[in-house]
Amino acid sequence: MIKARLGRVWIGDGEPVRIMGVVNLSPESFYKGSVRTSVDGVVKTVDSMVKDGVDIIDLGGMSTAPYNRTLVSIDEELGRLAPVVKALKDAYPDLVLSIDTFRARVAEECLRLGADVINDVTGLKGDPDMAKVVADHGVSVIVMTRERTPNRGLEPVDRVINALRESVDIALNSGISRDRIVIDPGIGFGPLSLDPVITGGEPIRGEYRHGDENYPWYSWDSILIMNTVKIRQELGLPILIGVSRKSFLERLIRRSAPPEDRLFASISVEAISVLMGADAIRTHNVHESRDAVRVGEALRLCLNKSPKECSRELIKLVQGTA
Repeated sequence: MIKARLGRVWIGDGEPVRIMGVVNLSPESFYKGSVRTSVDGVVKTVDSMVKDGVDIIDLGGMSTAPYNRTLVSIDEELGRLAPVVKALKDAYPDLVLSIDTFRARVAEECLRLGADVINDVTGLKGDPDMAKVVADHGVSVIVMTRERTPNRGLEPVDRVINALRESVDIALNSGISRDRIVIDPGIGFGPLSLDPVITGGEPIRGEYRHGDENYPWYSWDSILIMNTVKIRQELGLPILIGVSRKSFLERLIRRSAPPEDRLFASISVEAISVLMGADAIRTHNVHESRDAVRVGEALRLCLNKSPKECSRELIKLVQGTA
């Protein structure tokens, strides 16, 4: 059975597809509609997400979009996050809070304040102290696919699986329990050696952001989504997919569309991701994504089943006896 937990929320086989709502405290974030710069604004947004059925809230104090200049100091990142974590823990003591950071000091302070999960976009490879912080606090971690350098010569899915295995090994060898690890294939992110947030270099530009001229970045991301179930099965861990308003969607719809205009593309790919095997969806749009996730979850019951088997499964689901 493939199953793990993020805080008190179990994810994977036998569980509903979970919804993680994104709230960014970083004005530099690529989707301005997700940004909240006051504690009151965050609490109101989270209140709305809770009413819409969110399972986990993911708080970001610094954008890590590799195609923008987003780097801020550790003190700035902490200054944004700490008061919000305190306020949300007071307002919603049972709500699972995830912190989107790759910095161990930021993670340490937020966990001390009551956060439940660390969402590390470097897959525990960006800060050598991060895995120990997570292990010492006994909390859950989301590890994103990040190659240290481009592993040219392999296909995208194989590269992702290899990079995730490395991150999972770091976690396990540091004392993080396997049932507290969730994987993320890293839609929109390339190798660490090409990431300006890590290297201090220029933002990533061009079509080939993974170091392989056979795979433009939008093809790479699309291939990963369509191979979600393979990645999940190879690692034997639940998988979280984050596609919300990301730039590859603009290429797929083949028209100019800033993040504000990618909602419908987002929810369509979220439903497809669930159909392809995702255990959780990370989204800016909890209200809209909820229904897409539920539909994808329902149709997934019919994969590789006869019409009669499909009908029986859907009847059980709709009638609440599943």
